[in-house]
Amino acid sequence: MKKFYTCLFAIILSALVFAPCAFSENKLKETTLNLSYNPIDMKLPPCSDKIAVVKFTESKPIEQIGQSNQFKYYPSIDIGTWMGKAVYAQLKAEGINVEYFDTMDDAGDMFIITGIANKVYIHRPGQLEMQYKVRLDGMVTRNNKLLFAQNYTSKQDKDLSNTGDNAGKLMAGLHDIFSIFLPQAIKTINENK
Repeated sequence: MKKFYTCLFAIILSALVFAPCAFSENKLKETTLNLSYNPIDMKLPPCSDKIAVVKFTESKPIEQIGQSNQFKYYPSIDIGTWMGKAVYAQLKAEGINVEYFDTMDDAGDMFIITGIANKVYIHRPGQLEMQYKVRLDGMVTRNNKLLFAQNYTSKQDKDLSNTGDNAGKLMAGLHDIFSIFLPQAIKTINENK
């Protein structure tokens, strides 16, 4: 009988010790990634036209933008606004005459640079591992006519001791994409004057 109570005590003690661990794995904490954009030095072709940048649409609502072993990541602003304002900030930093709008109708008959946000996601399976992916369709339009459209993806897998800041990696994804997309967009505008 003494063995029975010892085993029962061991089972109860194990349940008390391991049960909170099991529940904590299922309940990830929510955290907000402060999405911002700092322009980089980028050589763009000169452009004398005023350009409208319009908020990007989302192919489907992007609410959660990643997770780790402990956290679910959510964006500080909606992804379409983040991408549109990032394009605006980058063009402005390069001296392009640019204005930001929330809708295509507001932009009127100017050349419009906009796009579709397809994916923004970061995954941290461990402290020393990180994967991110930013995918968008970049477009140039004028007077309801599509002049240019292309899909762009930036992704990275890292297994290093210093993987960097989560939001910073997503911004680096935009840097990668914009260094290709924006020169193509300005070239398209210059060719369609």
